[in-house]
Amino acid sequence: MKLREIKYKNKVIKVKFKDIEDYAVYHYNDNLLTIRKGLTKRILGRTLFHEIFHIIMTLNDFKVAPHGEERVAELTEEYYSILLNNKILRNTIIRCFKV
Repeated sequence: MKLREIKYKNKVIKVKFKDIEDYAVYHYNDNLLTIRKGLTKRILGRTLFHEIFHIIMTLNDFKVAPHGEERVAELTEEYYSILLNNKILRNTIIRCFKV
């Protein structure tokens, strides 16, 4: 199953995979997330955490000054590293989504 949309706060952000230079770009006015085709699983995982952060910040009109939104978004990519290296933590979080 391919990622086609992200639902958050009564919005549906369409997801498209295209040949682009950046790993991903969130077009908030168009409710569109464009992701580069062919990313490795590792880079895709980190990129999704990064872009989800941008979506959350934008839809909550949250400012992250003085550090800057991009710098704070980079820190969200660390979730990938933490979850990758902590199987029990990762599985615990996944189980929280099972109903």
